[in-house]
Amino acid sequence: MPRPTKLTPPEVLRPEDLSPLVGAEGPDLSSALFALTTWGTSTRFREQLMSACDFPLPGDLSAFLLVNQLIYRGVARPTDLADAIDTGRSNVSKVVARLEASGLVFRAADPADDRAVVVALTGPGRNVARRILAATEALHMPAVEHWSPEEIAILGQLLVKLARSLDALPNHPLSSAAGVSLDIPSP
Repeated sequence: MPRPTKLTPPEVLRPEDLSPLVGAEGPDLSSALFALTTWGTSTRFREQLMSACDFPLPGDLSAFLLVNQLIYRGVARPTDLADAIDTGRSNVSKVVARLEASGLVFRAADPADDRAVVVALTGPGRNVARRILAATEALHMPAVEHWSPEEIAILGQLLVKLARSLDALPNHPLSSAAGVSLDIPSP
């Protein structure tokens, strides 16, 4: 494809025209969170993870993302799953149907609402979910292999603290989007 004719010539570009607005002075919390989020939600990483866990529906990224949602939610309404995996409700119905046909999920009456339906993992679906978690850990662990157990624990505590602080904002943005409770469980 030929280069467009109306381009700004390189000689008129200033360094500030080419530098990022965040992280130009070196990585900080904002640029690190951006990098982690972008990497973790990238198609390349998700496809690598699908392959590493031998996901039973190869190439079906929507099904993979839906199973991932159920790993952390337990059960979920199709509408919430549609929002979480950024697709429409009718498409989620098709994804759930493919996962049901594969024996990985089932639909059930929502115990909290007589009119609603929830989706949950079957026994074989939970086995696939465990493989996803194991593959995720195997892909991530080399990054912290030289960290002490204390450093890993501190990172975990700080990330939970950050998540709870973000979720304390109006409308509970993390728990409402992810469907994950950030409350401390009662004994």
